[in-house]
Amino acid sequence: MDQEQNNKKGIIIFIGLALVFLVLGLVAYKASGDKGIEERFSNALGIYGESESAGKEIFGFKLEGDPTSYVVILALILAATALSYIYIDINIERPL
Repeated sequence: MDQEQNNKKGIIIFIGLALVFLVLGLVAYKASGDKGIEERFSNALGIYGESESAGKEIFGFKLEGDPTSYVVILALILAATALSYIYIDINIERPL
């Protein structure tokens, strides 16, 4: 019973932290806008050169280069995370 209650608390804390970071990320995006660091830096210095083409845009994110490499890297990270979760048994029993 105690273990089940601790699991519920952990899930609630995780979801709460995820929501906090999501809100902070949205606030940071709203404050900084969709310009990258290069555009903000050049505008601050008064250097108005040619704007570079960032490539494709996916869900509001501008990707430089081939978007396939981003998908492959994301898939590898997700696979490594899933495999480590399945095969590495981390059993930490300590009271909260």
